Amino acid sequence: MITLRENQTEPINKAIHFFTEKKPKPSLIVLPTAWGKSILTAFVAKNSNDKMIVLQPSKELLEQNYLKYCSLCGDFALNAGIYSASFGRKDIAQITYATIGSIKSLGAKFKSLGFTKMLIDEAHLYPREADSMLGRFLKESGITHVLGITATPVKLQTNRDKDGQNFSKLVMLTSRSKKGNFFKDIIHVGQVAEMVRLGFWSPLQYETAGFDSSLLVFNSSKSEYTEESVQRAYDAYGGSEQIVQALDRHSDRRHILVFVPSVEDAITLSKKYPNSAVIYGEMDKTERSQVITRFKAGEIRVIFNVRVLSTGFDYTGIDCIVLGVSTASIALYYQIIGRATRIDPEKTDALIVDLGGNVERFGRVEDITFEQGKMWRMFGTGGRLLSGIPISDIGHYTREDTRAIDARAESPIEIMPFGKYKGNRIADIPLDYRQWMIRSFEWNARNEKLRKSILTTL
Repeated sequence: MITLRENQTEPINKAIHFFTEKKPKPSLIVLPTAWGKSILTAFVAKNSNDKMIVLQPSKELLEQNYLKYCSLCGDFALNAGIYSASFGRKDIAQITYATIGSIKSLGAKFKSLGFTKMLIDEAHLYPREADSMLGRFLKESGITHVLGITATPVKLQTNRDKDGQNFSKLVMLTSRSKKGNFFKDIIHVGQVAEMVRLGFWSPLQYETAGFDSSLLVFNSSKSEYTEESVQRAYDAYGGSEQIVQALDRHSDRRHILVFVPSVEDAITLSKKYPNSAVIYGEMDKTERSQVITRFKAGEIRVIFNVRVLSTGFDYTGIDCIVLGVSTASIALYYQIIGRATRIDPEKTDALIVDLGGNVERFGRVEDITFEQGKMWRMFGTGGRLLSGIPISDIGHYTREDTRAIDARAESPIEIMPFGKYKGNRIADIPLDYRQWMIRSFEWNARNEKLRKSILTTL
């Protein structure tokens, strides 16, 4: 039997209640890395009397969630099945763990079998478009209740400015966009600071080096720095030499991941630095697995890594990360540092050595919060705004700026913007006309502010 942590009961109860509501909006629960999302998934499935699909983006996560459900439910888990081609099983049961690629064309079948509920793990990984695999399945299946779980309720979105130039920004999954906002609300947020306070995250120590970000150049969509400029900045600041010095300086750290810009850098470092190895994307899977096994066993102290964040790196013993690369991606930054956040009896804390200006750019990961004002937003250290603005503007706007924007948005409309009385003060428009507008107009989210402004004058 699983004993719940003190921060797990509330979101689990909210999720269970969500699936009992008559007409809920598609919603999200935000839970940080290491919170135990598979536990929430298991409890929700266990407490459902209806047929439910539990959707995961990968075979590995499906297996993790399914096994957690089985361990929680015992013999009761006989009502669970797996429908995933990559897993080699196609069983439909009351609780069906699935991957979208395997069920994408089976919406009508699941509808005929009476499925009405869906729980989506790693919800940020799914496209928002109605014509996506998930969108088509939901339409054909008639699923009525959809709840997503994620640690990062944001999506990268590319736009054009008034001069026709591309720019990118992180938008909350609940924000309106050209692609739509399938998820309408967030019903619970577990903040990272809560995980730290309760001792469920390893304490993080940060060490930074002087770095000039002016050498970095954005790519054409302004979503990330070009590989060439990242490499140039790395070389200009003696990246390999700085990394070796950091490793020597912190000889007490036993399990270290080092992120470098290129495979060539990684291989060169691994050849010259003792007790180390290298991992990169094109590497033979068997060889990669052997390196990770030896790393966990303590036979290898350092892995030089070229942006590989495989499931094999979910190792709690990682006590140091060296960032030899620069990134404009908050999601990548969060993922990388997240590898060191899990608690382990063999470590007291984890050290983040940043040689690429990333901590200065985004702040400490523990300070990330998701907050609701007029809309949901993402903030970082010092209240810096991380979502809803061009990525190139991060660091220029704060929580106080958003409060001022929200305050202006809340001020009523005083001048009629259209129609027979356009340009007149709303309070001066004949009363019967204002009453007629309230009765007759089709009101929606776009003109709600005008409706409220008229009502205040009645």
